[in-house]
Amino acid sequence: MNNLLTEEVLFEYELHKEKNKPKKLRGLFQKGNARNANGRVYSVDVLQREVQKLQESIKNRSLVGQLDHPQTATIEYAKASHLITACSMNGDQAIGELEILSTPCGKIVESLIDANVKVGISSRGLGTVRKEDEYLVVNDDYQLITFDMVAEPSTPNAYPISINEAILNKLYNRDIRKPEHLKKAVYELINEYLNQ
Repeated sequence: MNNLLTEEVLFEYELHKEKNKPKKLRGLFQKGNARNANGRVYSVDVLQREVQKLQESIKNRSLVGQLDHPQTATIEYAKASHLITACSMNGDQAIGELEILSTPCGKIVESLIDANVKVGISSRGLGTVRKEDEYLVVNDDYQLITFDMVAEPSTPNAYPISINEAILNKLYNRDIRKPEHLKKAVYELINEYLNQ
């Protein structure tokens, strides 16, 4: 029998306030091959497979998450707080992007962010685990459902940043006409942020 498995990640972010546009957050959603605070380890292969399965729902703008984990795997639009707009693997990390929705639960998340409350993100999925040494390994039957906003993270040191206007302006002020220039500019901006 598959159990509901949830994993949390704490975010750090900058506010993205653009009039009439939703706040956007980007950062680490999940980490593979690392023991989290729940004592579980997800293999990179399993995470990569499951992130790939989400791509159609992300593309169709139908993958939403909720504020706090429900007790079931069912995604409920009535309780949606955010829309997952991107998620991909970068090495052993699932890096994602989300938009805060203008729903009652989304407004709560937005209020928390505006008050500088650190919010976490947590994967929600179904699967089984097996014990190996001091931790639990998530088996190949794992099915990733979505990512929810939560208060208590289990994956340490993962903080998303918002895609804010200042970063975009810095990008626009660089020569990004060729793909290799765009890639270089993005890496430079990330390094500038990390070295602040």
